[in-house]
Amino acid sequence: MHVKAEKRNKLKEWHDLWFDEYKRAGYVAVTDFKKQYFYGSNDIERLINATIGKKKQFISINAFDIDWENKVFSRETARLKQIRNIAIDIDQYNIGLTASEALDEIQSLILRNIIPEPNLVLVSRGIQLFYSIDRGASPDISWLVGYITEQLISKLEHIGADGNAKDLSRVMRVPNSVNERNNSTVKPEIWNDAAYTLQELQTYCRPLEQFGSRKKKRNNIVQLPINKRLALFYKTNYARLTDLRRLIELRSGNFTDMRNTFLYMYSFHQSLVLNTQKDVISSVKNTFKQVYSTKDKPMSNNEFERTVKSAYKDAEKFFKHFVDNGYRVVCKANDGIKKPYKTSNVIKKLNITEAEQMQMNTLRNADIARKQHAEYMRSKRRNEGIGSMEEYNKQRKQRKQTIQQIAIELRNKGKTQREIAELTGVSQGYISRILKNITDV
Repeated sequence: MHVKAEKRNKLKEWHDLWFDEYKRAGYVAVTDFKKQYFYGSNDIERLINATIGKKKQFISINAFDIDWENKVFSRETARLKQIRNIAIDIDQYNIGLTASEALDEIQSLILRNIIPEPNLVLVSRGIQLFYSIDRGASPDISWLVGYITEQLISKLEHIGADGNAKDLSRVMRVPNSVNERNNSTVKPEIWNDAAYTLQELQTYCRPLEQFGSRKKKRNNIVQLPINKRLALFYKTNYARLTDLRRLIELRSGNFTDMRNTFLYMYSFHQSLVLNTQKDVISSVKNTFKQVYSTKDKPMSNNEFERTVKSAYKDAEKFFKHFVDNGYRVVCKANDGIKKPYKTSNVIKKLNITEAEQMQMNTLRNADIARKQHAEYMRSKRRNEGIGSMEEYNKQRKQRKQTIQQIAIELRNKGKTQREIAELTGVSQGYISRILKNITDV
């Protein structure tokens, strides 16, 4: 039973996971992958009537910011407005299990306190588990949602959990629609009528302060307030993993002349969010089904695992170094610690083009970051006179993030704080503050 769960709104119908008095920011997308429609909290009946009994209907698990005036309708991650659910997609049929067998295993995992009881379960050809976030969550906490999702997938992988279904902009089947693959109705069932806080879901995960599983029972794990530097570390690592996955999509998996480098790099970052070396090998292997090289010879399973294990061990040493130094990266010559590649090195090693960088959150050079920020500001000026306080704060936050990225790259090129301040048009004191305790990874 959740802490103070009795004070939360009860989840009675499937749509209560998407809409309530607190989940009103932004719009939920529904698509058949030909057309896409957006629904707000006042459109529940319209959404139900538009999808019930119809084939190939999918709903976003989260809500997005829609610009109705300028007709900007998108569920890109950059337009994420409110996180509402964590969802796990299980394709048990791929490993020869029936839905009933998979559901029995899910119940067993719940009874053993390995996973939390899902709020909503959908069954058609496969199974989808949904965990409703109480009152919704800000996009700023995407890294923690991503961490929890990774952990839950690893606990359910043995029954066919899809290791690639992690993106916050993804969609799942709409309850009571029809799965076109076997003409079965997507049946919804509320298992747990109390939404979760992220802190409650986090108790089922490896503590953030640890690397790898310490095999403690969930009830013995006490979640402490997250250190700001530790949170920034995970946020940065999550953003890097997201960009690397995006690069796979943009290149349709083609990493000719850099496949092994990419494998090591991806495995290093993936190791920082999963519990065991075995979990990492399994997760990376699933992701790398999409990755290939037209010149390199096919990689044997032994070679693949050696590379992943090497990255895992290096990540473990790095994390210990990070924790032992008070959640700071301390650079010392010949210390034997392999640290994450800097942004500029990743761009160089993976030959990331400017066109690709334009679609990244972190893997972009200072010039592109500056251009994107300038375009953002031009668009803002075109679309508004005097913005609201909310818009102003959002603008100010984005400006700070952009200046911070530019400052990091300039610092790595040997520029002094005074020179960086002159180039970015802000004070030296401001540059000093935003660079404090920040390490570019």
